[in-house]
Amino acid sequence: MKEKAVLPGDKLSVIEVLQNGPGAYQHEGDIRSEELGNAHFDLKKRIVEVRKRTPELTLPREGLDVIAEVGSVMRRDARVDIFIIDGEAIASPYTGEIHISGVERQYAKDMTMAMRNGDTIKAKIINTKNRMIQLSVQGPEYGVIYAYCTRCGTLLELQGGRLQCSKCDRSERRKFASTYGKEDLT
Repeated sequence: MKEKAVLPGDKLSVIEVLQNGPGAYQHEGDIRSEELGNAHFDLKKRIVEVRKRTPELTLPREGLDVIAEVGSVMRRDARVDIFIIDGEAIASPYTGEIHISGVERQYAKDMTMAMRNGDTIKAKIINTKNRMIQLSVQGPEYGVIYAYCTRCGTLLELQGGRLQCSKCDRSERRKFASTYGKEDLT
């Protein structure tokens, strides 16, 4: 197995010697690179493939799970900064919106009952049209995964189905996920 750095369009072989694999294509009897990457020549299998050198972009798509920080909460919706998409950290955060209709029924009167500024949430992308990422926290696996006391700023602990502050003994209400306090954010 040989290896060589290549650019898109570079000639790798002729079709009489090797066949094209992933990342390579045939053009007028030549095998050429589709990608910027490393060409791998497998002489036993008589195939050449190009493995990308640049990473794939992680883009928001409908149906993917995200982790985000709540930036602002209004009566009918909340704006969030998405920093993990489908388990992968992204370099520059996206802004998303959670409308009150994307929250469970018992929180349907006011978004501040479901989440607060600074909370970390897990949500599902339900719409990406019109350049606005719309999210939903419906379902037991979605909701607040880390919350802070609004009085003293201490991380709230889940005790007996309620979020409790260990420092000032304040109890707060949120729409928390079944994985509250257990999600890995690294």
